[in-house]
Amino acid sequence: MARLPEDLANAIERFAQGATLVRQAVHGADAGALSRPGKEGWSVRDVLVHLADAELVRATRIRIILAEEQPALFDFDEEMWKRRGHYLWRSPEAAIALFDQLRYTTMEIVRQLDLKSWQRAGIHPADGPLTIAELISRGAAHSEDHAAQIRALRG
Repeated sequence: MARLPEDLANAIERFAQGATLVRQAVHGADAGALSRPGKEGWSVRDVLVHLADAELVRATRIRIILAEEQPALFDFDEEMWKRRGHYLWRSPEAAIALFDQLRYTTMEIVRQLDLKSWQRAGIHPADGPLTIAELISRGAAHSEDHAAQIRALRG
């Protein structure tokens, strides 16, 4: 029987609202503002595509952890993904839609987990064991941090 851990209720709700938060941060931005890089060399477009790619990685990790026993998780080099993934030419609208869809489908899965499943883990090459609970908590913070970054980039 599905039961959400009480200590994760806030993180789960924040995770579920991540795409809405990002949409609000980018709402009303013109096309030129989306591609203008900030001090660190990342534009709003870059951040949006990064969010979609990072969510693809997170969603895959969660599914692998559920399907296998302590699987090895792959690393995610965001700078390499940005460079080789041609973020400059990617659609911000498609990135937001993918981010939203991945969050939605991941929430469909985690809402069905029993309490024991939240502690299932995969082994990350740098971070060691990562549980589904940790991935959801980190995902909640990730979207909040990047929504703030988008607002800062917009001025």
